[in-house]
Amino acid sequence: MLRFTSGSRSICLTGLVLAALPVVAQTPDSVAAPARPQGTLIKLGTGVVTPGFELGGYRGLYIPLLISIEHHLTSGISLYGNGFSGFRVTNLYNSTSDYYRSYTVGNYGFEAGIRRYYNQEKRRQKGMVTGPFVGNYVALQASSVFRNSFYRDYRYSGLTALWGTQRRMGKYGWFDAYAGAGVGHAGNYYSSNNYYGLLLELGLKFSLGNRFTR
Repeated sequence: MLRFTSGSRSICLTGLVLAALPVVAQTPDSVAAPARPQGTLIKLGTGVVTPGFELGGYRGLYIPLLISIEHHLTSGISLYGNGFSGFRVTNLYNSTSDYYRSYTVGNYGFEAGIRRYYNQEKRRQKGMVTGPFVGNYVALQASSVFRNSFYRDYRYSGLTALWGTQRRMGKYGWFDAYAGAGVGHAGNYYSSNNYYGLLLELGLKFSLGNRFTR
């Protein structure tokens, strides 16, 4: 029969604990899960976008301005929302009429959608810039556009599928280009009749923006 003294029992117990440490360290519950990347990008810019440059009549020339916020849920999927409008920069016929001077804001609208950035790993292998908000993407977008008018403000709304690409330009610059098509619901300016049809989307946006992470 083997007998253990108190000293030998302590040595054996210590040895068992040390032997078990590597096993405990390899259990799934003890492995720290990688932190999920999060962040929000806010941009202010212009470009060839809906409603685009407006030129007509006594109302003059309007340039589009837009504000955009995009929040990525994962490294490849993000939610975004845009607000845009045309702002008058000149009166075409130098009219002094208060009626025409009141049209400081032209067409305006809102967009919201979800994006999926793809081929991130292939871009990384080629040494290209990757990460949230950068790369090629596909998106599903809902939009509504209105006119600044005293009569029938509603122009159209729609749901479109988009393909696009977004790139950084320097430290704060961003370039976003996209094209797509979907179904639109349009209003008639001269009557209450509305109709459905093909809605095309095209955009070239140049913005200044900053990314906030946590």
